[in-house]
Amino acid sequence: LRDATAVTMFAPTDEAMTQLGDKKLSQLDDIRNEETVLRMATYHAVSEPVTAHELFASAGVIPISCDTVPVVRTVSGGLFGLGGTEDGGVTVGGSKVVETVNIGSHIIHRTDNLVSPSLLWRYCDQLRIPGSK
Repeated sequence: LRDATAVTMFAPTDEAMTQLGDKKLSQLDDIRNEETVLRMATYHAVSEPVTAHELFASAGVIPISCDTVPVVRTVSGGLFGLGGTEDGGVTVGGSKVVETVNIGSHIIHRTDNLVSPSLLWRYCDQLRIPGSK
């Protein structure tokens, strides 16, 4: 990213981070989980600018993790995903984009959750020593 002239970041809102809860926040802060946290972070950065319009028109983005993250248009109404209408929003990796901010040539999409796969949390749990908190 240091060499890129423009990047896109998916940044969870303060509320999204608070909703993770104390346990997950302490796992993010634990030095033993540094490798997993860095892996999570790679899902939140794209080494080129991706506008809100481009997100809406795409089916996925390729962050620096090199794993494609799905982009899905959000739907309002309907029942079990049927009969609803698109409401103009998108989710990236299951996290809804709530705001887009342009800072120079960089783009920050604020999301309502982490974009990285929830499966990565299992690696944090494996470091827990039985009987510890």
